[in-house]
Amino acid sequence: MERRLSSEERKKFINLRRSFRAPVIGITGNVGKTTTLEMIKTVLDKHGNVLKNHHGHGNWKNNIHTLEKLSPDYDYALFEFDFNRGNNFGEILRLIKPNIGIVRNVGDAHLSYLGGMINIALQKSAILKYLARDGIAILNKDDELSSTLAQHITTDNIIKFGLSTTADYNASNIEQLGPLGTRFILNQKYRITIPVYSINDIYNFLAATATLVALNFPIESIVDIFQNNFQLPPGRGKLYKLNGFHVIDDSYGATPRSVAKAVRAIVGFKPFADKLIYIISDMTESGPNIEERHLNMGYFISALPIDCLITLGNYAEYIGKGVSLIQSKQKQVVNCNTINDILKTLDEILTPKAVIAIQGTGQVALKRILNYLSKKG
Repeated sequence: MERRLSSEERKKFINLRRSFRAPVIGITGNVGKTTTLEMIKTVLDKHGNVLKNHHGHGNWKNNIHTLEKLSPDYDYALFEFDFNRGNNFGEILRLIKPNIGIVRNVGDAHLSYLGGMINIALQKSAILKYLARDGIAILNKDDELSSTLAQHITTDNIIKFGLSTTADYNASNIEQLGPLGTRFILNQKYRITIPVYSINDIYNFLAATATLVALNFPIESIVDIFQNNFQLPPGRGKLYKLNGFHVIDDSYGATPRSVAKAVRAIVGFKPFADKLIYIISDMTESGPNIEERHLNMGYFISALPIDCLITLGNYAEYIGKGVSLIQSKQKQVVNCNTINDILKTLDEILTPKAVIAIQGTGQVALKRILNYLSKKG
């Protein structure tokens, strides 16, 4: 539970941080934090001992526990900050003082005209305010609010990533290759293929690369390690291959942004599949008018070449209704109440080369579906 530190605890953490001379990296943003850190860790693991908090747990408590572990045994320390999970991050950021602060994204460009949005962005990206002396800020050039932060921070050490060729680290000529990953040209020079399946994960890779080069790793080494060693984290786009089926695991959560990422990823598998099946649970972080927001997501999905939509939950049912209301061609929509219902539906609709994306169901449901497919054959 979030709480204020005592003066004795604060002094202990200050001394811990002062004595830790190795690089400290922190990241914040709406999406992509955990995956970006895993990409960074994949390379750093080849060169030293890495301290990192648990997958997807960037709350106050876990950051405190990670801070307590700082010691000369580690060559790098990675911190993730989720500002939706607490309000007392100013104190812990003052203690952690990252050498490199990454703002993966903080808002949507079409919202930037709204009053107060830049203030919200500044609050979410307070990581930049508490950078260590001579710290480096890594910002998303394509995220308008994130990029605008460059005008509101004191450090001159700013690196930007994005799809624009004017970004310091950029990707162009992007090709989705289904189960083979994604191919693109990095910095208009390096043609590479990496095991990720969405544009969102290209952004994560660019942020990771910018960070690693700032730590003096050559791009060639980063790319080589990444292509041969990286796997997407469980629940965040990891790909499973079972008996001819491909399963995209986005089971960690369903938010409007993560749903948009997942459905675009599965569409990239269309040339390699005889059927695209998308399983989705209720969306979180959908704000007011929850039914309407789910309905609108259904409208969005209806325009995509997904063959079958399976929903799980009372609100997710509205996604199915949205698809049914304005679909341009016949799509199969099945609303389920339990995991057993999903398994029964799969029994009826599976084809030999089906691709299945699983969104927001949690790990228990994912494991049951994977176990079912492993026996299907």
